[in-house]
Amino acid sequence: MLNNPLSCRLLPALLLVIAAGLFPARGVLADEARLVVDKAVWTNGVENLEHMQVYGKTAPGAPLCLWMRLKGSKWALQRLHNAGKLPIYHQWFRHSVVGVSAEGVTEAIDHIQIPAGNVQLMEQLGRELDVRGYFDWRTWSIKENVKRGKWVVKVTYADGEPVLCAGDKACAYEIVVQ
Repeated sequence: MLNNPLSCRLLPALLLVIAAGLFPARGVLADEARLVVDKAVWTNGVENLEHMQVYGKTAPGAPLCLWMRLKGSKWALQRLHNAGKLPIYHQWFRHSVVGVSAEGVTEAIDHIQIPAGNVQLMEQLGRELDVRGYFDWRTWSIKENVKRGKWVVKVTYADGEPVLCAGDKACAYEIVVQ
């Protein structure tokens, strides 16, 4: 192909177009197609969509809340919706002496649907996308009755697949309740 004089003239032009950003690189497209956990904190509650007291690696007890801000593009939202990935869930687990066990007896406690990706919010997110070009959800799940021990919350899509965080690792957040 490079022996063809036309190809030799078009190749530098194509490289200039890519370098100028007129034709996005593959990595940029991958980022635009993803839902990103922009920030996640353990807290004791939420007021006006913002987290309250922030906990580090330990929490004093109930209530215990995982608050997060998720960001994404219109393309990401459409792609996730069309693939049946929405809504998003927080799966709560407590490590026990015998291993890891789900805490609680109902779906609303163990496998908590968070408003991110809820069909009722799609219109609101559409308006936000039109104005800003991206959306950000402030969302959370809370447990009012937590036992002492190590807790883990895994963030999953509706189909059970993990939401990926930095380094393409499954989003999972740990804290020890004292």
